[in-house]
Amino acid sequence: MRIRAIGDVLKVWLFAAVVVALGAWLAPRLFNAGKALAEVSSSRTTNGAVEWLGAACQKADFPQFFTASVLLATVVLFFPWLRWLRPRHGAIAETTVTKCGPLWRETACGLWHGGGGFLLVTGVWLALIGVLFLTGNLLSSHFAGGWQAFALRALAGSFALAVLMEGFFRGVVMGVFLRAMRPAAAIGMNAVFFAFALAVIAPHGVMVADPAAANSGFRMLRLVAWRWAEWQDACGILVPLLALGIVLAYARWRTAALWLPIGLHAGWRFAREAQAGLLDAAAPVLTGKGLQQGWIPVIAIVVAGVLAHHLTAKPAP
Repeated sequence: MRIRAIGDVLKVWLFAAVVVALGAWLAPRLFNAGKALAEVSSSRTTNGAVEWLGAACQKADFPQFFTASVLLATVVLFFPWLRWLRPRHGAIAETTVTKCGPLWRETACGLWHGGGGFLLVTGVWLALIGVLFLTGNLLSSHFAGGWQAFALRALAGSFALAVLMEGFFRGVVMGVFLRAMRPAAAIGMNAVFFAFALAVIAPHGVMVADPAAANSGFRMLRLVAWRWAEWQDACGILVPLLALGIVLAYARWRTAALWLPIGLHAGWRFAREAQAGLLDAAAPVLTGKGLQQGWIPVIAIVVAGVLAHHLTAKPAP
């Protein structure tokens, strides 16, 4: 690791720790405010936006409020942290430039990489889902509304989240890691950072006894940490996220751009949304809850990563 850049790496991890701590502190306060808004909007006549927000707060459980609190803390602290990070060495990577250019240049090549990455992950994932469905390991379900509207919502949401998350994880954080260490180490650390961040932000299946208590956010963090102590849960939750993080970080390094990781990430999210709307998982050993854990996500993202590697291979002279 380069000595001059160690401080920037520490700033990345310190930022993550402060964001999680602030989110844990905000979670019960946001929960109480949201439930109060839901009660007021249900008993009084309000405008459409307040009614929609109140209905959303009424349906949301504490893990969703916890996730919203962590995201709110990220937004509040991001720009002060970025200004603190940039003076010495800069936050965004300026790595070697391939024929597709750094980060956002060469739009035509970038669109090819982004669209190809999206189709690779979506195709591999849905193909595996189709095999499980035909063999009786998955059961069909139904979603409300037409499939066209469902597909458009899932597509728009997947690309929006992919752009934001890849801009942070592979644009800023990966840039800091590449300045500080060799590419292989940077890819590994970025994958670990990404996996733990997503595991904390979306603590599926974790509930606290009294979500309105002032310390309920920190009790949520303790319960999440205890889940990681069980190797079955840790492998089921972290291994798919680590595999995804490695593939996305490698795609970022290989192309020196964000187009391919955005396409891969958007495809992963779109396939998950499509599966959640169409099928119910019935083989927890293979897939875990909602095909988000287990071996199926790992196989899908690894196969897509191998195909993406060949997709971006340079032509022979």
